[in-house]
Amino acid sequence: MNKGKIELRRNGKNFEAGYCFIKGELNSLLKYHDLLSNSEQSYYDELKFERRKASYLLGRITAKNAVCELSQADIKSVSIEFGIFHFPVVKKHPAQNIQVSISHCGDIGIALAFPEEHPMGIDIEKISFDKVSTMKTTMSLNEIELIDLNPDLTLATGCTIIWTAKESLAKIFRTGLTIDFKVLEIDSIEKIKSCYVSHFRNVSQYKAISFHLNEYICSLVIPKKTTIDLDFFLKIFTNNFYDQNQNF
Repeated sequence: MNKGKIELRRNGKNFEAGYCFIKGELNSLLKYHDLLSNSEQSYYDELKFERRKASYLLGRITAKNAVCELSQADIKSVSIEFGIFHFPVVKKHPAQNIQVSISHCGDIGIALAFPEEHPMGIDIEKISFDKVSTMKTTMSLNEIELIDLNPDLTLATGCTIIWTAKESLAKIFRTGLTIDFKVLEIDSIEKIKSCYVSHFRNVSQYKAISFHLNEYICSLVIPKKTTIDLDFFLKIFTNNFYDQNQNF
């Protein structure tokens, strides 16, 4: 597990977001079970399948730790529950107006906690050629052309960047991917340092920053005029999930 804070700079005002990463299978995650609140434990105990239990623990433990990075609260006083459309809601916490964005893929969990006044979204996805055809059905011709025109991107990587960017933005809207994909359309993709920065055609006040490491894409959506230290964020991502002797 790794956790900490990210500085967000915007128009002379600074904000902070808490983050937490975990990589682990169910057996290694069980040590965190006692950190769940009573309501979280009740929900967990009703789950029947190991895969679902693992994803729930990945999401809740990363989110609770990210929240505590912002407020130093006792982790058991934090409960991450469900909104009416299944989005995560921070409850039973002394600091008000903290929100979270959660993503998990396989044995990887990642979460951000941030003040309500500065919305953010995050998503992580494994690059898979098997998913390309499905992803392309949700993309415009312009988005496919953006990939074709970028010599650094394979089709699978480009599709995953676009998919995770849209997923992250949809989390800010709290709709998930039930929203019309035309609303989430990507208008541009630019490589900056080791990251890809995308902008949205219809939601111009946000931008997506995507990190590519081995088999995964992680996309972070933040307000367009907010800046973060990309090198710092990439270093966090690399140091905590990359093993030079193994694949991600």
